[in-house]
Amino acid sequence: MVILPRRPEHGNVLDIPTPPLQAAGLFVIIFFTALAFVTYCLRAYTRIRTRTWGLDDYLVTFAMIFSLMMVGPFYMYIKLNYFGWRQQDVPPFDPSPGMFWFYLAQLFYNPILALVKASVLCFLYRLGGQKPGVKYAIHFLNAFNGLQAVAVFLVAALQCLPVAANWDFALKADPNTKCIDNAFHVIISCITILTDFAVVLLPFWIFLGLKMPRGAKIAVLGIFMLGLAVTIIGIVRLHGVIKLFYLPKAPDADPYHDITVTLSVVEANIAIVSASAPALRPLFRSLMPSWFAGSSGRYGVNKYNNAYPNSNTPYYSGAAGSVLGGHGQGTHTGSAVRGGGPGSKAGGNGVSRHSSIQLKNLTRSGKNGQHTECRSISPSGSEEEIMTYNGIMRTTDVRVHFDGGRDSTLPAGGADLEESSRASSELKKEQVEKRTL
Repeated sequence: MVILPRRPEHGNVLDIPTPPLQAAGLFVIIFFTALAFVTYCLRAYTRIRTRTWGLDDYLVTFAMIFSLMMVGPFYMYIKLNYFGWRQQDVPPFDPSPGMFWFYLAQLFYNPILALVKASVLCFLYRLGGQKPGVKYAIHFLNAFNGLQAVAVFLVAALQCLPVAANWDFALKADPNTKCIDNAFHVIISCITILTDFAVVLLPFWIFLGLKMPRGAKIAVLGIFMLGLAVTIIGIVRLHGVIKLFYLPKAPDADPYHDITVTLSVVEANIAIVSASAPALRPLFRSLMPSWFAGSSGRYGVNKYNNAYPNSNTPYYSGAAGSVLGGHGQGTHTGSAVRGGGPGSKAGGNGVSRHSSIQLKNLTRSGKNGQHTECRSISPSGSEEEIMTYNGIMRTTDVRVHFDGGRDSTLPAGGADLEESSRASSELKKEQVEKRTL
């Protein structure tokens, strides 16, 4: 029994004429692959520029590589097996070379959807991994998706033994040849659609419970709903598989005048586009800030009298200016906020520029030099301000209560925080003097 495949010989496909329907099928393959590649490049540029490259980006990268490798085999399969032709115009030909390229296309197609779903699940874990139910659901789906990917790839690679029986019909007719039943393709397609639905529903579980503006919530969910298009294409593709293997052929049906086979390419590349869409919003916001303004834009100069200025404008910080500040200027360091000058306990005239406050990291990732940050504005001024390195960030106001009964609600880093802190310190000093007397 020979297991190693042997590619059948064929002529130059460029010598085969291309009728209009076949040209449309080839255009679909090239267009959607190019669309996915451009979207991936924009995603990679955005993540590298904002320094937020993560595991989900590596997974999409591998998916994009498999998608590019799939273009050639599908092109050869369509050309050599005369898809898009009228049956009466198809010349006599050997289908074995085309089936060889189709076998390779199957090997490249199956890992793409699994890698894309794993990427989306990793991204969702970064957003909503703090909820126990969401965390367990993501881990379960990731484990199931990984096991399914390995199983499907092995079965697709060894669906016939010897492997050459996948394209050699004479060898396939040999009684010693073993091939799986066509029901495998239907069952795997059904399982893939179910996992697609589960991944599409996860963002609703995460975001519907968050306290965020309704418009922002709808926009975020709308981006993730692009994955529903992949599920719809998968359902249409499943109908085509069932029609091919189980439904009776109509007497006047033309098996060649059809380009349904291109749905596999469309499904895989739309999955890459939908997985990359959430990562593109920072780029769109930098190009069109009026259209893609995020929540940080609402805390600008007009609302708190420059309490939340741009990252290039200094502001008074409760941590660095009024509590630790003294009379010097606070400066931004790589790991913490420091106030300069004397008087570390009493409030002074310290001024600090916008920076981040380092928090102790309770995860194992801290061993690799990573850290947790509490930011008042996003790492890159982007729409990812809802995220820190390890999860979702919420904006909190500071309420200062004085002994005289007067309350004052201040935003973090407000300009009046220094004065209120000084008044509080003087009031406490008077109380200490009275007790001493």
